[in-house]
Amino acid sequence: MKKWTRLVAFLTIGATLAACSNDTEESAMEPESEQTTNTETNVNNDYQTMLDQAKVQYDAEKLDEAAGTLSLLLKEDLTEYPDIQSEAESLLEEVNLTQAEQAREVASASSDKTEYQTERQSSVLGEEYLAATGKSIEDATDEELGNWLAEKEEKAEAETNSEETATEETETQDQKTFATDKEAEDYAFTQSVDRLELNNENYSIFVDRTDNQWVSIEVRETVKQDGVEWSNLIGLYRYDLQTDSIEKLDSVTGEYQDVE
Repeated sequence: MKKWTRLVAFLTIGATLAACSNDTEESAMEPESEQTTNTETNVNNDYQTMLDQAKVQYDAEKLDEAAGTLSLLLKEDLTEYPDIQSEAESLLEEVNLTQAEQAREVASASSDKTEYQTERQSSVLGEEYLAATGKSIEDATDEELGNWLAEKEEKAEAETNSEETATEETETQDQKTFATDKEAEDYAFTQSVDRLELNNENYSIFVDRTDNQWVSIEVRETVKQDGVEWSNLIGLYRYDLQTDSIEKLDSVTGEYQDVE
């Protein structure tokens, strides 16, 4: 009987320790489980925020901005969010139908303005063209715009050659110094593409240094559908040469927000 009593005591103690151990393991696992749930919730909220943003842009009749936001959203893995994916695909299809119709109207109305559709939609390039020629880029013929783009490319190549013989870039404690505007633009371009993961063969990126501090960077995605072409705005950014920060324009509010 003594042996049995002792065995029961050991079993009781063992069961108690096992229960404590299980409680400890469950307690230790709870934070990880909660963290996973919070992460999934945050991801879901991010995707829903992008979808909501596209809806606001669509309601504001900013179709290329809405399509750009939806394009970015649908590049994400939405396997676990079928409702968001389905709604985004439906809205993008609706936007694209309207864009295709508008592109056909433009093509039929102007036989000498059928090329360079992505360039014509660029606000950054439009401002450059207006400053250089005094005319709207939308009114430029294919020949006029083609000649201007060729001259712009030649100027960029000349600046590149001059950079090779110029003094190397110097950097002070407060801000960077660049030998030419193109050097600053190339720096901002490289930083933005790498940090924002803008590597895409369908992206056209327009860069313009506006002053000593800021470089404007416009990213557009070319779309070809039903025999016509247009482009969607992936983002209008500005790069701070002094702080190396990147901001993105909210096309609805007109305000820039930090993104990197």
